[in-house]
Amino acid sequence: MFATQMDLLADQARALLLRNPLLPASSAGVSANRNLVKRRAVYGRTLAKVAEIEEFRSEVEDLAGYFPDLANYGFRDVDALAHHGIAEPAGRDPYRSSALAMWMDGLERGLGWCASGANSHVLGYYLQPDLLAKDISAERHPVRRLACGIGLVRIDRLAASRMMLPRVTQCLPDFPSPEYPPLSEGDLDRIVAHLDQAIALAAAIDPQGQKALIANLHTFHVGLRHDPLCSFSSSNELPGSAFVVLSKDRLRDGDHASTVAQLLHEAGHVLLGLYTTSAAASLPREFAYVSPYKNDLQTLESILHMAYTIPWECAVRMACLSSREDPERRAQETAFIIAYAARQIPLIDIARAGIDRLGGDVLSNLPDVAAIPTWSARILALVDTLLECETPQRRQAHRAERQRVMDRQAWDLGQMLLRGREPVDPRLGCRQIDEAAESVSLWYDGKQHVIQMADYRPTGKDYGRYVELIGKTASLEMETA
Repeated sequence: MFATQMDLLADQARALLLRNPLLPASSAGVSANRNLVKRRAVYGRTLAKVAEIEEFRSEVEDLAGYFPDLANYGFRDVDALAHHGIAEPAGRDPYRSSALAMWMDGLERGLGWCASGANSHVLGYYLQPDLLAKDISAERHPVRRLACGIGLVRIDRLAASRMMLPRVTQCLPDFPSPEYPPLSEGDLDRIVAHLDQAIALAAAIDPQGQKALIANLHTFHVGLRHDPLCSFSSSNELPGSAFVVLSKDRLRDGDHASTVAQLLHEAGHVLLGLYTTSAAASLPREFAYVSPYKNDLQTLESILHMAYTIPWECAVRMACLSSREDPERRAQETAFIIAYAARQIPLIDIARAGIDRLGGDVLSNLPDVAAIPTWSARILALVDTLLECETPQRRQAHRAERQRVMDRQAWDLGQMLLRGREPVDPRLGCRQIDEAAESVSLWYDGKQHVIQMADYRPTGKDYGRYVELIGKTASLEMETA
């Protein structure tokens, strides 16, 4: 690829990043303000119910003290509070504290168990001021701070909290293991230097994205890996924070472009999670869409997360391509972008179909999600431009991979149809299940597929987490995702 082509591509990627559909609401603080109002009402009602139990009143007041509007028994009149609020910066906003969110969510679950007949003593598990204070202290007094103000907390300290450990396990299933060495002071120094440079690069590549990152994330839970894999992860249950595990290779090579792309990817998850969970109306929660990335049934919100964050990451990576001087590394990065975006081809249309099914009330409360598929499709079109700049041999290989993605999607859809599900996918055409319900003939993206029933082991409720499908189509062996 010639230098002029790379520069033009980078300029086009930066232009698309300026049109990020969720950033206007974020920069205006709309989502953070809505989050305050919604969580305040939920937390206030939860605290009021628990305070009815005399033995817990002191602990409830201690917990309420972390929320200015709810302190001094203000939670008793939470419904009388104004239906608006101005959120503080992320690091000082108690309604975006990951520690407080975990303890309050646990307390709400405990109330649910009590309503189902459990002894009220179970609530004591979620009302332990000393343990809560330790979790809050870890969040508010990080071991390091980046130049932008984001705090760094060691993952092993987070994992030491029994309340926070489940989120570590969710985001890093293989933690702890020998792959995660203890962090020395020198390691922390190198991580700080690397992240500072990556966030500075974000200011040049995606200035609006960088501002959104700094404004909406207050904590990085950091770690180190021996192998080349870097792990970036976040969760709606940890508002305002993300896991950042850097490999020793990444720190040695100084690949700030990849780091900034992955940081903005996680910022996208945080932004979208804040935007959707704080709205008055919720997105439908049924598992109705087959994800080309996870190869199982997902909710619309999960589909939107992938349709939003992955194109954002791809656009940032394309904007950085022209700054990669090593031809081999640039070629590897180009191949990664094209392959990573391949599964967006069916996913964007799935997201659009899901949005089209939303009721007026839901979409009126979440208007900006309607723009995600169009914005993402423009980024995918730019990836196509990148593909056309490849050599004929590489173009052929990438197009074969895209067809494999489509074949895999058809196969997964077939498995769901054979199990009585009706997933939404606009590329799915006519289908015919045989009398024995052991195979289905279907049209997908203009191609006919005959798919045999495969053995499967569901490991999540209603296929919602992950389904391992094992088997073969008539012409293609399908690996598990």
